[in-house]
Amino acid sequence: MNSKHKIIFTSVLIIAVLVAGRFLLGKDFTSFFKWWGVLLLLGATFIPIAGIVFENFHDKGFLFSKTIGIAAAGYLMWLLSAIRLLKFSSFSCVLIMVLLIIANGFVLTRWKKKKLSLNRENIKSILIEELLFLVFFLLWTYIRGFKPEAHGTEKFMDYGFMAAMMRADYMPPKDMWFAGSTINYYYVGQFLATFLTKLSFVRANEGYNLMMMTLAALGFVLPYAIAYNVTLQYLKDKGSSGRWKAPFAGMLSGAGVSLAGNIHFVLFYWVVPGIRSFLGITGDFKNYWFPNSTRYIGYNPDTHDKTIHEFPSYSFILGDLHAHVLNIMLVLTVTAILFAWLLKRKKLMEEGYGADKKPKLLTEILNPHILLIGFLIGVFHTTNFWDYPIYFVVSGAIILFSNMVFYDFKIEAYGVTAIQGAAVLAISEITAMPFTLTFDQISTEVNLTQTHTPLYQLIVLWGLPAIIVLGLLTELIMLQRRRDREKEQVSFESTGKRCYTGIKGFFQNLTASELFIITLGLCAIGLVLIPEVIYVKDIYTGDYKRANTMFKLTYQAYILFGTSIGFIFAKFIHKPSFVWQKKFTVITLVLFLCTIWYSEVSVKAWYGNIFETKNYKGLDAIAFMGNSMPDDYETVKWLNQNITGTPVVLEANGDSYTDNERISMATGLPTVLGWYVHEWLWHGNVAVLNQRIEDVKTLYTTADLQEAKAIIKEYHIKYIYVGKLEQDKFPELNKDFIKSLGTIVLDYAERADKNYESFLIKVSE
Repeated sequence: MNSKHKIIFTSVLIIAVLVAGRFLLGKDFTSFFKWWGVLLLLGATFIPIAGIVFENFHDKGFLFSKTIGIAAAGYLMWLLSAIRLLKFSSFSCVLIMVLLIIANGFVLTRWKKKKLSLNRENIKSILIEELLFLVFFLLWTYIRGFKPEAHGTEKFMDYGFMAAMMRADYMPPKDMWFAGSTINYYYVGQFLATFLTKLSFVRANEGYNLMMMTLAALGFVLPYAIAYNVTLQYLKDKGSSGRWKAPFAGMLSGAGVSLAGNIHFVLFYWVVPGIRSFLGITGDFKNYWFPNSTRYIGYNPDTHDKTIHEFPSYSFILGDLHAHVLNIMLVLTVTAILFAWLLKRKKLMEEGYGADKKPKLLTEILNPHILLIGFLIGVFHTTNFWDYPIYFVVSGAIILFSNMVFYDFKIEAYGVTAIQGAAVLAISEITAMPFTLTFDQISTEVNLTQTHTPLYQLIVLWGLPAIIVLGLLTELIMLQRRRDREKEQVSFESTGKRCYTGIKGFFQNLTASELFIITLGLCAIGLVLIPEVIYVKDIYTGDYKRANTMFKLTYQAYILFGTSIGFIFAKFIHKPSFVWQKKFTVITLVLFLCTIWYSEVSVKAWYGNIFETKNYKGLDAIAFMGNSMPDDYETVKWLNQNITGTPVVLEANGDSYTDNERISMATGLPTVLGWYVHEWLWHGNVAVLNQRIEDVKTLYTTADLQEAKAIIKEYHIKYIYVGKLEQDKFPELNKDFIKSLGTIVLDYAERADKNYESFLIKVSE
């Protein structure tokens, strides 16, 4: 089948998947299709820019044109809103898209002049990747329809951010849980989700879940694209065929990032129960529950060092649209740009640039790779701050190592790297400045770790990917030692470059693919080890003081490990250099494939039987309220349909992860105080929080009109809601007095199926 026929066949398959989606999703398909269409439009719009950055990729970076488009278009909308030049509305989002289409059209005309056009092979690759993305996006969306509710864990907060931004004209949005203030958290990731929601003309109820499943799909296809291109380039460098190894590597890396669990799952789902059964051991043994693999250190056995070590597949299944999840697509994009940078360096070296023929210093700084890395790392400062230093270091390592080879290990390598690092830092700071000017830093203090993870637990959680990376490092070191022993010399006259031994020879003899993957892998190992040495102090103390540090660092380690694994397996299978690699590959590959089953077990545990279509609920994230809290749900619908702007609606405050703040969560309307620990983290002033707790209680229980009016005036309260949670929290609640404070807008009387009254009043002026 030639390229033309493959293009036609793939196009037919895309249509077939869409038809299947119509039957699977039912009424939700319209929103799904509009969302997918917007992502396709963003990808098509930014093909010119992606084509320049990823000119040496087999697909010209098409999949990354989607993420660059989301970041660039979303950031521009956010920036114009933050500086109050343009209101955040669907019309403004469309206007931004039109402007960016024109801008990319201009880039395209310049592109054609440089003869950087798409051929049939590129188009075939683009369609195949779009098909792959669409399949995963549809499957994840269908699965999500069995449990779409924004309820439990962090979902109230994540959905509340989106609901608040749906109402906001300008950024930062009002804090829905701290009336009178704006959100003091890394909210721009949720803003990108809200931007896509408005651009797609879908409801936030659906946009929440569509964004979550977009991330799950990108979590597979982006590592797929990286590993595919890394492996394909390696095969080209070695003059080898076997092109099937590139998609094989891509599939493994895609699964490694988005589907795999860790060896904890393998041990406690299969091995330990098998041993107990074989030995006839009985007792009160807990069945495996998929979050167990993210809460191992400090919990099994129980110790005073409780940590968090989540990974992407757990996040996608759980469904929290949190900062670290939203940033997955962007950190993978930076990772891909770094490999594109290496390929550009390789091409320049082939053209004779390097130690003797140096590119201009301005060219070294103002090139698309450095500019885009700086921009995206700056965006990290606004979406998930932990990724800001992590990927600055990862980028710095890859750029430094490539410059060392490019400049033949001369002093220029370090000077140019320093200048490029400064440029990335400057661009990132400028990018983040509109955010940082209105943001109070949450935590900056770094302390030495007082507790450490037992070695066996480190091995259980991260031993497999670390061993795979170290296997590659071992092979590369052994190859260099072999070269050193043989004293392989190539004359300067024939190559134009000196042939080094030792550490310089090690770097010099690495292919771009090997340099890239080994750097990612070693950075991942470093991220695992850092929490054993230091941690960042935040509001979590006692048994949990290093939990957040381990969580944020090892999460990125998992992504880097997963991205690296596909190439390593493909390389070892392609042409092992030593006898030990064959057994090593078989054992580690089998174990790795076992970890992928984590997703199947977890989906079944969390979503139930997804083959029972009668259990499909749809994509509405707040529809669950109709069953579990019907009065609250009717109130939410009324507020969303009738109230514009952001008037304050009082409801009972509560602890984090409770159902309190369900009104503010589902409407985005601010209340006096929301989840306590979250607001403590964001604002830090416990005295202010405690005062608000007292004021809320007073307003719900007082009979003193002047006291009530003073509190209403202090927080500019426009509506007061009384539902079951308010009455449960304040048994002494004075309903008649509260009704006297204004006009009753909604009133749900007691019924045979509920022994409480709910009502909403509009406070009198």
